[in-house]
Amino acid sequence: MNDILSQLQLHMKTHPALELSDAIKFLYQGCMGNGHLMLDREAAWNYLVEEWQETPVCHTAPLTESLGNGLCRLSLAGCKELGLSVHTLFALFLRANQLFSPSQATLKTLLPQLCSLFPHTDQIADIQRYLQAGMPMVSHSQTYRDTYTPAYRLVLEQDISLLPLCAAIDRHMAQNPRTIVALDGPCAAGKSTIGALLSQLYGCPLVHMDDFFLPQTQKTPAQLSQAGGNIDAERFLTQVLLPVSCGKPAKYQPYHCHTDDFGEWLEVPPSALTIIEGVYALRPDLQPYYSICCYIDAPWTIRRERLLKRCGEDGLARFEALWIPLEQQYFETFQIESLCPIKIKAYF
Repeated sequence: MNDILSQLQLHMKTHPALELSDAIKFLYQGCMGNGHLMLDREAAWNYLVEEWQETPVCHTAPLTESLGNGLCRLSLAGCKELGLSVHTLFALFLRANQLFSPSQATLKTLLPQLCSLFPHTDQIADIQRYLQAGMPMVSHSQTYRDTYTPAYRLVLEQDISLLPLCAAIDRHMAQNPRTIVALDGPCAAGKSTIGALLSQLYGCPLVHMDDFFLPQTQKTPAQLSQAGGNIDAERFLTQVLLPVSCGKPAKYQPYHCHTDDFGEWLEVPPSALTIIEGVYALRPDLQPYYSICCYIDAPWTIRRERLLKRCGEDGLARFEALWIPLEQQYFETFQIESLCPIKIKAYF
């Protein structure tokens, strides 16, 4: 709650023409989110498209402004400058609306604290009248509009780290019939989470490199001694990457480590965008097929906690003794992080 008020105070310093109604709007958005724009999804889309078309590219506009409480304002002009498409912006906007929990109680608690920032008698009276009116949504003041030309949508602050990747995807898709994205990085760094999010945002297929680990009979010392040798790269290339890169359907059986067996056949339909996530995705023999390469990482303390929660003490010990050294050998041998122009750190 306090971070919303702190962010408002910072906003007031950078927007000195801000009026009381703009401050109330800031608090409302930080507490209530996008709800007021989502009464009609089609109308929300049409309104965004209209505003998008009217908003010029601005090379100096800040991309985001934090509202606190896990939300931020994402600038339309900044999105255009970055190369983010209006469709992706709308998807991020919808995601924030679905996941954010509005709180009228928080707004009601914060509003009286505006009196210290707007201490004039008439301003205090306006705050009281707004409370008595049931705290409806308010618009920006005309002064604020004339001075700052606000054009933005609210998105989750945690999603901001994904914008360079999403913009790269949008730019490539705008000029190419097919886009294949590789998400590589150490275990428990967030690759699967980000891959699932991208698949949801874009409505595209997602393939996991975990499905192509070697069966026990193939995990010979000689095979595992090779950098990136823990994956059946030939099967992945033949069954997935080659057909997907040609716009054809792919079909494969996922390998299940716990049972050392293969599951039912899965199909990957032809798509303008396909996401490949998992360590070893960027082996040298696979790299030529990717349009965009992204390295995902997180501090070891976070990764360790995730591994412990995922597979317990025994599983963590096995990762530390066997799988993590194999990953590290792969990363160092092929300089995986340095070849990725896009890097995401600690998405959580």
